[in-house]
Amino acid sequence: MKKVFALVLAVAMVLTMFVACKKEEEKSSASEVSQSLVSEPGSSSTDAGYGSYKIANIYGTITGDYWGIVYNGCMAALDELKAAYGVDGYCIAPGNSNDYTQQMELIEAAVLKEVDGIVLSNSNADSIGAFVTDYFNEDNWTPIILIDRSLNSDSDVIVSKLMSPTYEMGQEEAKLAIEATGGKGNYVALGIGPENQNWVDRSMGAIDYLNENAPEMVSLTGEEPYWMAQVDEVQQLGFCQDTITANPGPMIFICSTEGYTNIAVAAISEVSAERQAEIKVVGFDFSKTGMSLIQNDVLYGAVGQNPYLMGYNAVYAMCDYLRDGEIEMDQIVPYCVVTKNNLENEEVKAYLASMKIDA
Repeated sequence: MKKVFALVLAVAMVLTMFVACKKEEEKSSASEVSQSLVSEPGSSSTDAGYGSYKIANIYGTITGDYWGIVYNGCMAALDELKAAYGVDGYCIAPGNSNDYTQQMELIEAAVLKEVDGIVLSNSNADSIGAFVTDYFNEDNWTPIILIDRSLNSDSDVIVSKLMSPTYEMGQEEAKLAIEATGGKGNYVALGIGPENQNWVDRSMGAIDYLNENAPEMVSLTGEEPYWMAQVDEVQQLGFCQDTITANPGPMIFICSTEGYTNIAVAAISEVSAERQAEIKVVGFDFSKTGMSLIQNDVLYGAVGQNPYLMGYNAVYAMCDYLRDGEIEMDQIVPYCVVTKNNLENEEVKAYLASMKIDA
């Protein structure tokens, strides 16, 4: 892991020297205008009729470019609601994002504190899903709103899912890939894992779209993506390196997380300038790192969820549920398509501003 992180850091330090050939392409709808709206945060007025609820927000992590922004959105909502209604809440995560056992303990602790509701981004869809199914009963029933990813549980404590339309976002990645390559060459879909439908949809949205709309683009991983979460970081980097070496000619990596984007970029940085010019990357999710990669012509574009609104809106959604006793099961977190060609678009500007990213 340390080797990978060190390599990614090294890539970031030499971005301005990263060589890439750029051809003038006719702008597609994906680069001109993003495909979704960037919603504004909800009102913090004192007429919503909320009570002085206790809300636990339990994530897999609260640090890093992406989840740090989700955390900020969550805390902003809690601060507003505390001032307006006396809502009390907190946002917490395991020390290690993969430690689903500790996340179970955090859920148990929240129930023991008698919180009124839990906003949850699970660390492991299967393990946490089984835990939720077995743990909750009529005596400790606590409503849960899921964010970012699905959970493999049919428990009735799950009252809503606040997520981005990841299959649609995968399709938008595919449109960027076609735009970047002219619809020709090899592509490599870097997926997360098959156990979570939200994760699967990120990659299959892209693969299905390319199968239907770009017959001259060839998947080097077959009908499924390469499941990155099934191997460690060193193996992830090795796969990208080996794929580049074994397949000369134009190629594009279609990534399902910003972390995988960074690994693809790290692998590309090791080859010659001439080879770099043949390889492009499109990303899923967005942060200041992604902005830097776009500005330095390393990342062609990204389809990003709005992490601030994810954290912010989930807290308000829980208050809505606690007030009304019901809520829409499926709620959408907006996303935005960002490329170097659309940075002056007002919607993109609003998206970047919501995450305090300078274009």
